[in-house]
Order: sequence, then C-alpha cells, then structure tokens
Amino acid sequence: MDKVVGFTTTIPVEILFAADVIPCDLNNIFISAEEPMFYIERAERDGFPRNMCNWVKGIYGVVMEKGIEEIVAVVEGDCSNTQALMEILKHRGKKVIPFSFPYDRDRDVLKRELKKLASYFSVTPERIKKVEKEIEDVRRLLEEIDRLTWQERLVTGYENHLWLVRSSDMMGDYKKYGGMAERFIAEVKTRKKNDAIPIGMIGVPPIQPDLFEFIEKKGVHVVFNETQRQFSLPYFSKRMAERYTLYTYPYGIFYRVKDILGEIKRRNLKGIVHYVQAFCYRSMEDVILRETIPVPFLTIEGDLPKGLDSRTKIRLEAYVEMLIQKEGV
Repeated sequence: MDKVVGFTTTIPVEILFAADVIPCDLNNIFISAEEPMFYIERAERDGFPRNMCNWVKGIYGVVMEKGIEEIVAVVEGDCSNTQALMEILKHRGKKVIPFSFPYDRDRDVLKRELKKLASYFSVTPERIKKVEKEIEDVRRLLEEIDRLTWQERLVTGYENHLWLVRSSDMMGDYKKYGGMAERFIAEVKTRKKNDAIPIGMIGVPPIQPDLFEFIEKKGVHVVFNETQRQFSLPYFSKRMAERYTLYTYPYGIFYRVKDILGEIKRRNLKGIVHYVQAFCYRSMEDVILRETIPVPFLTIEGDLPKGLDSRTKIRLEAYVEMLIQKEGV
C-alpha cells in the first residue's frame, strides 16, 4: 500500500510526488468530510481548548482518526499554532518533518529548505524535474479554470474555490487530477456567461460550506479567490525556489496586498469580501487590508464548519444590495 504523507498547508508538493508517496493536505480531508465537526470534537476530547482556531483542531483530528503517521508541518509562513500542534503530534508518536518559508523571502534560505525536504524523502534532482514538468501541465489547466471564471465568466466562485484549493495535493494523484480538470474545462465551455457583479474573496479559505452559494445567489459572482489561487501556484518559472518565492501566502501581508491590488484591476472587481477565521492571528491583517483596498470592503468571521449564521447572512445581503445600487444593476 502506498504511503500517505500529510501536511498542514501548501508545500512543494512536487517533492512528495517525486518520492512516490501520496501527499495529503489535511485541511482538505477535514473540510470535505461529511461530518467535519467529528474531527474538532476529537481534538477537544484530547484536551484542545475551545477558544482556538478550529482549522488546527480539525487537522489534529484528521491525523489521529485517519492514522496518518508522517506529517510535513509548515512551522514558518503559516499558522502560529503549528509549532505547538507539531509538538503534540510528536508526543502522540507521529513523525513530523518541519518545513519553513523564510519570512524575508530569502531565496537561498528557501533553497536549503527545499534541499532538506528532498533529502528527507531521498529524491534526486532529476526525478523532481521530471515530476515538476508533468505537474506544470496540470497547473496550466488550473490557470485556465481560473481564467474561465473571471474572463469568460463561466465557472462559479465555489467551483473555482474547489479546484484551486484542492490543487495543494491534487487529491493525491496529479495525473488523474489533470484529466478531471480537462473534462471540467470542456463541460463549462458549453455554459452561458454569468453577468452578475464581479467581486473577490480574500483571506484564508472559508470554513463555512454555504458561503459561496449564498452570496452568489444574491447577485454577485466571485471571480477571484485570493489564497486558493495562490495554492494553485500560478507561476511557471523553471526553478522551484523562484516559484515558491513568488507564492505570496507565507510571506506577510504586503506581498499579498500587491497581488490583490493587481487582481482587482485585472479582473475589474467591484468589491472585496475578507474572510477571517475566529482566533486566527491573520485576522489582525484586516486593519491593513481595509486601509489599502480601493473597492467596497466587507469583513466576515467564521468559526465552525457549519452554515452561515443569520447575522452574517444579513451583513452579506446588505453588502450585495449596496453593490447593486452602486453599480446601477
């Protein structure tokens, strides 16, 4: 049976594929589960506090319930709770491999991290290059799905979200994922254009399963998913270190702001919704974002993997109504 290696957020997945292991983004297993609360409840039974990020608890629950024995933990460039999570998993007998994205975007430091990860999995540079080329073909298909979302307006915001967020591990089989993407692209090209108001969704991927469907039914079209797009790594440099330096998510808010502002202009976005996760340190970045984003801006907060609460629905409805009036639709 092929070995499954979990990871806590997007990593250079090319290395894991080249090592002939099955990469598994623990976030995706958690949030796509039929009953994601099951994993949160497992973490709380094991002593995790109620007043902390439920993504972290979900990851822990998945590792323990699925029996995943080996985990790549991003200890710099992601969640501030990952180090403590790593220590608990080690205490539980799991093998944890630390990986860091240097805060200052130092490419030489990142190269050392890539080399360490490849060395751990005993992967040769030649093998990595072969897999990189094959995965690049899949990433170009994901770029086309994204283009069909914002330029052709044929893909829903939720579909865009799913395809891009799952690109972190490509569901454990990048060749199969590429085939699925090709079939999806062929199917959506038969659709009619969506003329609703184009908006963007920024921040961590939302934990609520009904957010996209709810807001798009009110009269907008989410044509930009900031973090999910970054997970798809829409950069096609020949060097892995360069690609993962251009990737904005791990490197602080100012690189993200530059990317968001560029996409607002390119995609002609009329509004931005900033999703923040309860008890996440990244929620403080909202201060900078709302002072730099030039289009109507709404911040919403989520906590549990459940449907939107009534207060958030009212705020979203009011926001969309304001955009409709502003755009004269």
